[in-house]
Amino acid sequence: MEQVTSTRTELLARRAQLALAEQGRDLLEQKRDQLLEEFRRVANVALRGSDELAAAATAARQALDLAEALDGPEELASAVLASKRELPIGVRAATVMGVRIAEIDYAPIGRSAAARGYSLNGSSARIDEAAGRFEATVEMLLDVASLEVRLRRLADEIGKTTRRINAIELVVIPRLLAERNFIQSVLDERERQDRFRLKRIKDRASARGEVVSA
Repeated sequence: MEQVTSTRTELLARRAQLALAEQGRDLLEQKRDQLLEEFRRVANVALRGSDELAAAATAARQALDLAEALDGPEELASAVLASKRELPIGVRAATVMGVRIAEIDYAPIGRSAAARGYSLNGSSARIDEAAGRFEATVEMLLDVASLEVRLRRLADEIGKTTRRINAIELVVIPRLLAERNFIQSVLDERERQDRFRLKRIKDRASARGEVVSA
């Protein structure tokens, strides 16, 4: 072991560093377990949301096809043009399990038929149905997208925490153990040598009839 001073002070320092490293590893493992639990929870919600989104998109498309077939493409296109608008979508910071996550923020997408901009007298209930279903689908899409962003961020944090745990377990703790054991072995060897020298001194003194105190 190079650059390791074999003293009692260094031995105590290595023991303290080892205890601190083990404590840090345990805390990181607890954090990772909590992150994994949150990841599984969000993943389950996201999977259900994806299934519901697929079903909603299918229903919206069927409603649109029905409106186009019965009301005509011209009337449908006119309603689409009249109801066209921009959707104000923002991003806000949130903290989940101590992890900063960007979440999608948006105002309610759904509108009443009167608020869509087209003439109620010139449209049908089928067009209103299709519009309502597509608005609901967009909201569900944004919710699922927000969950997927959260999942990616949680996965990144889980990976980073795992790497830190591995670094402590595979590098830091083995190094501290090796240094502690090396210092301990050197100190033990010094103690054995001191005892041997003292024994030789006692033996020589005894041979001369002298008394040597330990």
